Amino acid sequence: MGIATKDEYIDRLGKQKLRAYMAGEKIENIIDEPSSRVGINAIAISFESANNPSYSDLATITSPLINEKISRWTHILENEQDAIAKVKLMRQLGDYGCPCIYRCITNDCLNGAWVTSYEIDKKYGTDYHQRVIEVVKEIQRRDLVIGGTIIDPKGDRSLRPGQQPDPDVFLHVVNKDKDGIVVRGAKAHSTAAVYTDMLCAIPSGPLREDEKDFAVAFFAPLDTEGITFVCRPATVPSEPKMLENPIGQNFGHAEVFTIYDDVFIPWERVFMCGEYEFAGPLMGAFSASHILSKCGCRSATMELDIGATALIADVNGVGRARHIADYLTEMMMNTEIVYSCGIAAAVDGTKHESGALVPNLIPAFTAKTYAARKLGEHRYFMQDTAGGLVQTMSTEKDYLNPETAKYLEKYLKGKAGVSTENRLRAFRLIEDLTSSPFAGWYHAMAISGGGGPQLLKQGIRAEYKIDKLVERARRIAGIKE
Repeated sequence: MGIATKDEYIDRLGKQKLRAYMAGEKIENIIDEPSSRVGINAIAISFESANNPSYSDLATITSPLINEKISRWTHILENEQDAIAKVKLMRQLGDYGCPCIYRCITNDCLNGAWVTSYEIDKKYGTDYHQRVIEVVKEIQRRDLVIGGTIIDPKGDRSLRPGQQPDPDVFLHVVNKDKDGIVVRGAKAHSTAAVYTDMLCAIPSGPLREDEKDFAVAFFAPLDTEGITFVCRPATVPSEPKMLENPIGQNFGHAEVFTIYDDVFIPWERVFMCGEYEFAGPLMGAFSASHILSKCGCRSATMELDIGATALIADVNGVGRARHIADYLTEMMMNTEIVYSCGIAAAVDGTKHESGALVPNLIPAFTAKTYAARKLGEHRYFMQDTAGGLVQTMSTEKDYLNPETAKYLEKYLKGKAGVSTENRLRAFRLIEDLTSSPFAGWYHAMAISGGGGPQLLKQGIRAEYKIDKLVERARRIAGIKE
């Protein structure tokens, strides 16, 4: 099949027998949970775009593994053109107005597993890579969505994994036999994982030789016995809105805590078990691909900021104000810097011996950190352009109430030729982008999602060849010692 439809994706979700809880209640069927529907809507864009001629050139590709047309999200990056197309696709999907379609995790997990399993096989003669190839083929044929379970709860962060009073705060192997392994522990920050098809678990950082049990990576269906999800609902309005929350009522994601309670994983789904020295490189390969993805999606949301700012300026009648033109120019430059870093990461990537391309993490990490920092600046520009009504405007219930509507219709009228309702809609978009519950969630995710700024800065310092630059400076200064 290679390319599924939105309906097929939702039908798959409805057939899963999950053990999941949300806001204190057991979830009987994830597709019936209102606060999950916004996340399902977001992921569904990946299926809609693949079947839409306006996007399919970027959203699909022919797989060399199964010789079928597949979703780009299930494709292993082979060259810089693949990586560039991924960044371009994520930016173009900003047309849907969704801040996170989440499907990048599928591609990022597969690329990380592909590269690292090859490296482990090369050193130890294992058959992990062939297992990964078979999983990739299955995912490509069925157009499956992968949920990433990456970050361990970590317990006392002053202690190593093997030093924790309770070892379960890091996912680890508790048993293994000829059929497979049994794992125990949990993963935090598993955004959207509860409405995917398959989980991918990897270590959350480098490990030492005495921490072999924590060096484990595998794939598992969501309804595997022993897996439990505890979910924080997406920030969905309590009731449908006509004017308010134009983004938040349609898109958003549940935040998921994933528990592995003595879960059996057959060997054919395992691609790391004890090879501790590859835990850090696996996280590095995943992160290089994942942060490349964020260069595309962050530039798309930054473009939405630009459009919303220009729109509210126009309906307020101040579209030609010099300071607003300056705001818009600053936002344009910020957007292009982030996007250009993504292209640089793609073009300057490294072709791995396994056949996969590993993006250059230095420009990718730079873009992600820069975009998070500039989000607050963009909100300053949007708020100042719009004015105080973003925070003081009456609710839509007042606008829809005949007794008060006549006053709001009269006194909230703005520029000639723009209806009061359309002016209010523009304000509500700014509100959703700057000061709504959705805006708060997105701001936090922009900072910490995919790795916090300090972690990314450490990655940049580790990769940057500063010794060569010091030697250059010494030579130019004439220092010979």
